[in-house]
Amino acid sequence: MMDPRPRKLRASDLALFLDYDGVLHPDAVYRTKHGLELRARGEMMMHAHILTDLLQDFPDIRIVLSTSWVRLLGYSRARAALPAKLQARVISATWHSRMTRSPIEGYDSWSRHEQIRAAVTRAGITHWLAIDDDTDHTWPAHDHRLIRCESNMGLGSEATQMELRDKLQALIDTAAG
Repeated sequence: MMDPRPRKLRASDLALFLDYDGVLHPDAVYRTKHGLELRARGEMMMHAHILTDLLQDFPDIRIVLSTSWVRLLGYSRARAALPAKLQARVISATWHSRMTRSPIEGYDSWSRHEQIRAAVTRAGITHWLAIDDDTDHTWPAHDHRLIRCESNMGLGSEATQMELRDKLQALIDTAAG
């Protein structure tokens, strides 16, 4: 089992930046006095098993959390929401507690693409993908590293699963190249 504490990303990492809402369950999660609640059909992390199964063929892929859950709950709690097999792959997050907490500065004003690009740039990573529902369509059209999920289906869509598998295989092939 890997260390549960985040580590610095390394240029050699093969990274999958993972959003939760709109990917592992519908994008209808709200923070309430009772915690985070899904207000859609299904349950939290209902598609996590799909990601677990897909990643079995790609043992070198590591997960970087690019979900707002890290900002809201902290890295450890956000990571702990995943099934154990996915937790073991998580090495870091795009947001870290040392970042400013002011909502109008820095990180909170960036698009998800900008948050991921900042992490990629800091680490010098060249082999990475992101899976996100990108509801604001902030991802540049020329950058094909995004697997865009439909917000209500997430990884429940077979077409999205196929795209993820194909892009993971291409990532591995390119890295080995």
